Amino acid sequence: MLVIGTANPPNSLSQEEYTDWYFCVTNSDHLTNLKDKMKKICHRSGIKKRHFHHTDDTFRDHPELAVRDQPSLETRQDILATVVPELAAEAAASAITEWGRPASDVTHLLRHAHARR
Repeated sequence: MLVIGTANPPNSLSQEEYTDWYFCVTNSDHLTNLKDKMKKICHRSGIKKRHFHHTDDTFRDHPELAVRDQPSLETRQDILATVVPELAAEAAASAITEWGRPASDVTHLLRHAHARR
């Protein structure tokens, strides 16, 4: 392996801000017990900053994402089918630039997605 390229979704919040934002956009501020529990989990996770592709508009355009008893897996997969290849292309372009050779010289490509602490 000669080089590693990385890319993150364009939107981010500090871990401290994330719970308040999430409960606001999902119209769940009234679920104080869950919100308190999520704040504790976020605090203990060790994650400092969360990167994500969704915005307030995503939740307005896809209300099923914010309703706990409505299925949303298909919607989430449809969204990911668009944004993940874009991130992969961004990471690959970054790696090729850092490597300094033409893309036609690439023989293997590995892709991995994960949450970084």
